[in-house]
Amino acid sequence: MKKSILFIFLLFLTTSVFSQTVWNEVWNMQQMPFQPENVGSEFAKVIAGFDTDEDGWGEFICGTSDMDSNYVYMYEATGDNTYELVWSYKFPIPGNSWFGVAVGDADNNGKVDIVLGWPSIVSAESPNPPRVFTFEWSGVQGENKYGREQGDGTFKPTSETHFNVPDNTDWRPYSMLIEDVDKDGTNELIVGVRAGGRGREVLIASVVGGDLSAFGQWIVEYNFQNTEGGSNFSTITGDLDNDGNTDIFEMVWNMFTLRIFESTGPDTYEHVNDLEQLYASQGIDYGAVDGVRIADVNGDGKNELFIAGTEPESTLFIIQNISDISAITAADVVEFYHIPKKIKPSGNVADGKFRNMVIADPDQDGNLSLLIAGERNGQIFDLEYQGQGDMADSTNWELTVAYDAYDLAAAELGPDSASFLTPRLYYGNAAVDMDGDGLSEYVFVNYSTDKDVWSNDSYVVVLEADRATGVESTDKLIPETMVLSQNYPNPFNPTTVIAFSVPQNSGHVTLSVYDILGREIATLVDDEMTAGNYKVQFDASNLPSGIYMYRLSSNAGSTTMKMILQK
Repeated sequence: MKKSILFIFLLFLTTSVFSQTVWNEVWNMQQMPFQPENVGSEFAKVIAGFDTDEDGWGEFICGTSDMDSNYVYMYEATGDNTYELVWSYKFPIPGNSWFGVAVGDADNNGKVDIVLGWPSIVSAESPNPPRVFTFEWSGVQGENKYGREQGDGTFKPTSETHFNVPDNTDWRPYSMLIEDVDKDGTNELIVGVRAGGRGREVLIASVVGGDLSAFGQWIVEYNFQNTEGGSNFSTITGDLDNDGNTDIFEMVWNMFTLRIFESTGPDTYEHVNDLEQLYASQGIDYGAVDGVRIADVNGDGKNELFIAGTEPESTLFIIQNISDISAITAADVVEFYHIPKKIKPSGNVADGKFRNMVIADPDQDGNLSLLIAGERNGQIFDLEYQGQGDMADSTNWELTVAYDAYDLAAAELGPDSASFLTPRLYYGNAAVDMDGDGLSEYVFVNYSTDKDVWSNDSYVVVLEADRATGVESTDKLIPETMVLSQNYPNPFNPTTVIAFSVPQNSGHVTLSVYDILGREIATLVDDEMTAGNYKVQFDASNLPSGIYMYRLSSNAGSTTMKMILQK
């Protein structure tokens, strides 16, 4: 099956009315592989939305952390709303916290790697066990083989490392990313260390000397250590001040503490700013569990930073309009949305709190959503920006509860029985059409299944979002001419937005992208359209750097513009 390289959406730039996103549960896991029947889950993490074996079917990776035997599982779509286990790994050492995982080409050899971080328990028999395991893909299209295959069908890591952590040191890697953070042409591994004997850390490492399957070795390019209290459950990258340098944010679960770093050149990183315990006077111990994200949600060419706070107040924060990350102060941190606590069907109030957050456009209407996994409320939240207005104003957002365990259980068990469910501790991730049905997914795991109370409680759930419907323009200004605007940002990497206007009687409208040789590589719009103002996002993740052309054509004529992809 051929997959599109595009993630496409249209929306009216004018004031419009959007219906709420409709979410449907399309798949769930009722039995964990290699575990006893109905055992408590303790699923800690999931990442989704990649195609590591390049066969056109999307995959997700999930796993457990605190069980007697802990596994990482890869599931792959095999048909519409159908997923099968295609790879697994059993951690060889007991751990004392949640694991980390990243997917990417860690050693820059053209083959994708699965990198796992494991908080291995130190003992007298094993004073310095490996903490990071790398599994390299076989390179055979359609083959889900990662690492060194054993005779019994299991796999061992391609490489293992502890990054020269001293013996008898507790060291718990958690947040993990693979990207070229210093823009030197090779990828790095960015690790946020939750806690340990050296404190809370940000570590950046790269591979030198070749492939990890041969003579390649990890070297540490940068390591920041801080022995403060709290935990580092969220280390992320982005360019908040839009200066072309990658920023690194470490959110410490210590009364809202944010540490800020910037890469200013190859292998060069600077610790540039700190926001220390902003909520100490209020006694609110805000942190984030993979709940910090950077994106240009309102499409104005400037990035914003969003934080899903951990405490029962269920508070969302925004930092926006930043021109210099070193100058960020407490005044830039704005509370912009509070999600109320869940009232259980029995009438009792559930605890609040958030787990992780991702940003996506699941209903493909052009308006981005904050997709947030609830911790103790049994809910998954879809908070969609409505396309206009100050993002710090809560009225410009619309909240949809995408999933509610207490309501689902109550429908089967009755309100009182459903209230006895264990708090959930969800963790989720978004994907764009893993199974090829044209719809986007959200995959989440459940840390605390309670099958003794609710036999249909699920370990893993895949939700699917319907495409947006019911879009109605309320703008009375009808374009008189056809206009194709310069894409923004430009240069871009890897996504950009193209705005255009079509007048009345335009008829069939097409918007296509061409390479420098004039070959058509993507069609963004191909439809009969009414007069109005529109924009479309173009995702060039799978294209090389270079100059591309985009052409708008209709009965009103045609016009062409140039854009630059710069990776």
